[in-house]
Amino acid sequence: MNESFGIRIASDPPARLWGGFGDLEIPADIVEDAPAIYLGGGELLNAPDFEIPINATAERLDIRISGVSSSILPIFLAEAASVKGAKVHFVRFYFDDDWQLEDVEYDTVWRADKISIVSEDNDGRTRTIILSIATEDTNRNRSPQAFFTDQDQRRRSPTDAIFSHVSQITQGLRRRFEAR
Repeated sequence: MNESFGIRIASDPPARLWGGFGDLEIPADIVEDAPAIYLGGGELLNAPDFEIPINATAERLDIRISGVSSSILPIFLAEAASVKGAKVHFVRFYFDDDWQLEDVEYDTVWRADKISIVSEDNDGRTRTIILSIATEDTNRNRSPQAFFTDQDQRRRSPTDAIFSHVSQITQGLRRRFEAR
C-alpha cells in the first residue's frame, strides 16, 4: 500500500493540497460534504513529522510550499486573511499498487496561526510560503503557569460558568461548590 499526505484548510473557499502530482479527486466523507479536488503540490509541498502528545505541551508545525511564482503571490496575499485561524486537517491518502485511491484518513485538526513568505536568491529567486499551524490548545497569550478564570472560559464558551467562582478562591479558604 502506498501513502501520501495532504492538508485541507477550512478557508472560504477551502484550500486543498496533497503531496503528489496532478489533481486528486476524493469522494465525499466525514469532512468533505461533496467530492473534492486536492491540488498536487508534489515535491514542492513539505510537512514535517508530528505527534499529538497527551497531557503535554501543544505542538506547532510549519508547512512549506516552495517554488511559488510571482504571479501567485498577490492571490495568496489576498486570501491570507481568511486562512488565519481556520481549521487545518492533516490528511493521509492510501493508494493500491496502481496508485488508485483506496482510503482517506484525517489524522488531526490544527489551527492556522501565521503565514509568512520567505524569498531566497540562490542562482535565481525561490519563494516559499510557510503556513504555521498549531493544535487547538496552543495560545501564545497565556503562559504555561497561567490560571483559568471565568473570563478565559467565557471567551471560549459564553454560556459555560464552570470557573465563575474562581475569583472568590483564596489560599486557606474552603469553598463549597454546588450544582445548579
